[in-house]
Amino acid sequence: MELIDGAIVAGYFAFVLFAALAFKRFTTDSSGFIRGGGAMMWWMAGATAFMTQFSAWTFTGAAAKAYEDGLTVLFIFWGNALGFLVAAGYFAARYRKMRVETAMEAIKVRFGRASEQVYTWLSFPLTIMSAAIWLNGLASSQPRCLTLILW
Repeated sequence: MELIDGAIVAGYFAFVLFAALAFKRFTTDSSGFIRGGGAMMWWMAGATAFMTQFSAWTFTGAAAKAYEDGLTVLFIFWGNALGFLVAAGYFAARYRKMRVETAMEAIKVRFGRASEQVYTWLSFPLTIMSAAIWLNGLASSQPRCLTLILW
Protein backbone atom coordinates (compact mmCIF):
# COMPACT_ATOMS: atom_id res chain seq x y z
CA MET A 1 0.00 0.00 0.00
CA GLU A 2 1.34 3.40 -0.94
CA LEU A 3 1.36 6.49 1.23
CA ILE A 4 -1.68 8.01 -0.46
CA ASP A 5 -3.67 4.80 0.09
CA GLY A 6 -2.84 4.82 3.80
CA ALA A 7 -3.74 8.49 4.07
CA ILE A 8 -7.11 7.86 2.43
CA VAL A 9 -7.91 4.95 4.76
CA ALA A 10 -6.81 6.93 7.84
CA GLY A 11 -8.81 9.96 6.72
CA TYR A 12 -11.89 7.82 6.18
CA PHE A 13 -11.63 6.26 9.64
CA ALA A 14 -11.13 9.72 11.20
CA PHE A 15 -14.21 11.01 9.36
CA VAL A 16 -16.36 8.06 10.50
CA LEU A 17 -15.19 8.50 14.10
CA PHE A 18 -15.93 12.23 13.96
CA ALA A 19 -19.40 11.62 12.49
CA ALA A 20 -20.18 9.00 15.14
CA LEU A 21 -19.18 11.33 17.97
CA ALA A 22 -21.02 14.30 16.45
CA PHE A 23 -24.32 12.47 15.85
CA LYS A 24 -24.48 9.99 18.74
CA ARG A 25 -26.65 12.31 20.81
CA PHE A 26 -29.43 12.28 18.20
CA THR A 27 -30.26 8.60 18.59
CA THR A 28 -30.36 6.41 21.67
CA ASP A 29 -31.85 3.15 20.39
CA SER A 30 -32.38 1.12 17.22
CA SER A 31 -35.69 2.86 16.50
CA GLY A 32 -33.97 6.23 16.31
CA PHE A 33 -31.27 4.84 14.05
CA ILE A 34 -33.44 2.81 11.69
CA ARG A 35 -36.69 4.76 11.44
CA GLY A 36 -35.81 8.17 12.82
CA GLY A 37 -37.61 7.49 16.10
CA GLY A 38 -40.89 6.93 14.26
CA ALA A 39 -40.83 10.37 12.63
CA MET A 40 -39.65 9.04 9.26
CA MET A 41 -42.17 8.01 6.59
CA TRP A 42 -42.23 4.28 5.78
CA TRP A 43 -41.06 4.77 2.20
CA MET A 44 -38.10 6.88 3.32
CA ALA A 45 -37.03 4.25 5.85
CA GLY A 46 -37.28 1.63 3.09
CA ALA A 47 -35.28 3.76 0.65
CA THR A 48 -32.63 4.27 3.33
CA ALA A 49 -32.38 0.53 3.89
CA PHE A 50 -32.07 -0.02 0.15
CA MET A 51 -29.38 2.63 -0.27
CA THR A 52 -27.23 1.15 2.49
CA GLN A 53 -26.65 -1.84 0.21
CA PHE A 54 -24.68 0.25 -2.28
CA SER A 55 -20.92 0.14 -1.97
CA ALA A 56 -17.77 1.15 -3.80
CA TRP A 57 -18.10 -2.07 -5.82
CA THR A 58 -21.44 -0.86 -7.14
CA PHE A 59 -19.83 2.11 -8.85
CA THR A 60 -16.43 0.65 -9.75
CA GLY A 61 -16.39 -3.14 -9.92
CA ALA A 62 -19.91 -3.41 -11.30
CA ALA A 63 -19.17 -0.72 -13.87
CA ALA A 64 -16.10 -2.64 -15.05
CA LYS A 65 -18.11 -5.88 -15.15
CA ALA A 66 -20.90 -4.19 -17.10
CA TYR A 67 -18.34 -2.91 -19.60
CA GLU A 68 -16.91 -6.41 -20.02
CA ASP A 69 -20.10 -8.52 -19.96
CA GLY A 70 -22.96 -6.16 -20.77
CA LEU A 71 -26.39 -6.88 -19.30
CA THR A 72 -25.22 -9.50 -16.80
CA VAL A 73 -24.75 -6.87 -14.10
CA LEU A 74 -28.17 -5.40 -14.82
CA PHE A 75 -29.75 -8.75 -14.01
CA ILE A 76 -27.83 -8.85 -10.72
CA PHE A 77 -29.19 -5.45 -9.70
CA TRP A 78 -32.75 -6.30 -10.79
CA GLY A 79 -32.46 -9.49 -8.74
CA ASN A 80 -31.39 -7.45 -5.72
CA ALA A 81 -34.36 -5.10 -6.15
CA LEU A 82 -36.73 -8.06 -6.46
CA GLY A 83 -35.22 -9.58 -3.33
CA PHE A 84 -35.82 -6.35 -1.40
CA LEU A 85 -39.46 -6.22 -2.54
CA VAL A 86 -40.11 -9.84 -1.59
CA ALA A 87 -38.36 -9.44 1.77
CA ALA A 88 -40.29 -6.25 2.52
CA GLY A 89 -43.58 -7.91 1.61
CA TYR A 90 -42.84 -10.92 3.77
CA PHE A 91 -41.11 -9.38 6.80
CA ALA A 92 -42.68 -5.93 7.13
CA ALA A 93 -46.03 -7.10 8.53
CA ARG A 94 -44.37 -9.65 10.81
CA TYR A 95 -41.90 -7.12 12.22
CA ARG A 96 -44.73 -4.64 12.73
CA LYS A 97 -46.80 -7.20 14.68
CA MET A 98 -43.79 -8.12 16.83
CA ARG A 99 -42.92 -4.42 17.36
CA VAL A 100 -39.27 -4.92 16.37
CA GLU A 101 -37.01 -3.09 13.95
CA THR A 102 -34.16 -5.53 13.38
CA ALA A 103 -33.75 -9.22 12.69
CA MET A 104 -31.77 -9.54 15.91
CA GLU A 105 -34.69 -8.19 17.93
CA ALA A 106 -37.05 -10.61 16.17
CA ILE A 107 -34.78 -13.55 17.00
CA LYS A 108 -34.57 -12.43 20.63
CA VAL A 109 -38.35 -12.04 20.96
CA ARG A 110 -39.16 -15.28 19.18
CA PHE A 111 -36.36 -17.62 20.30
CA GLY A 112 -34.77 -16.00 23.37
CA ARG A 113 -31.53 -14.29 24.28
CA ALA A 114 -29.34 -17.39 23.84
CA SER A 115 -30.36 -17.74 20.19
CA GLU A 116 -29.74 -14.04 19.64
CA GLN A 117 -26.22 -14.38 21.05
CA VAL A 118 -25.40 -17.45 18.95
CA TYR A 119 -26.63 -15.75 15.79
CA THR A 120 -24.74 -12.55 16.62
CA TRP A 121 -21.41 -14.26 17.30
CA LEU A 122 -21.72 -16.50 14.24
CA SER A 123 -22.31 -13.47 12.04
CA PHE A 124 -18.90 -11.94 12.85
CA PRO A 125 -16.70 -14.41 10.92
CA LEU A 126 -19.21 -14.52 8.07
CA THR A 127 -19.25 -10.73 7.82
CA ILE A 128 -15.45 -10.58 7.81
CA MET A 129 -15.35 -13.20 5.05
CA SER A 130 -17.95 -11.30 3.00
CA ALA A 131 -15.99 -8.07 3.34
CA ALA A 132 -12.82 -9.85 2.27
CA ILE A 133 -14.55 -11.24 -0.82
CA TRP A 134 -15.95 -7.82 -1.74
CA LEU A 135 -12.55 -6.16 -1.31
CA ASN A 136 -10.89 -8.89 -3.37
CA GLY A 137 -13.43 -8.41 -6.14
CA LEU A 138 -12.95 -4.67 -6.03
CA ALA A 139 -9.17 -4.97 -6.07
CA SER A 140 -9.06 -7.43 -8.93
CA SER A 141 -11.51 -5.58 -11.18
CA GLN A 142 -10.12 -2.07 -10.69
CA PRO A 143 -6.68 -2.17 -9.05
CA ARG A 144 -6.36 1.50 -8.23
CA CYS A 145 -9.94 2.69 -8.59
CA LEU A 146 -10.43 3.82 -4.97
CA THR A 147 -7.32 5.95 -5.05
CA LEU A 148 -8.34 7.46 -8.38
CA ILE A 149 -11.91 8.13 -7.29
CA LEU A 150 -10.94 9.74 -3.98
CA TRP A 151 -7.97 11.59 -5.44
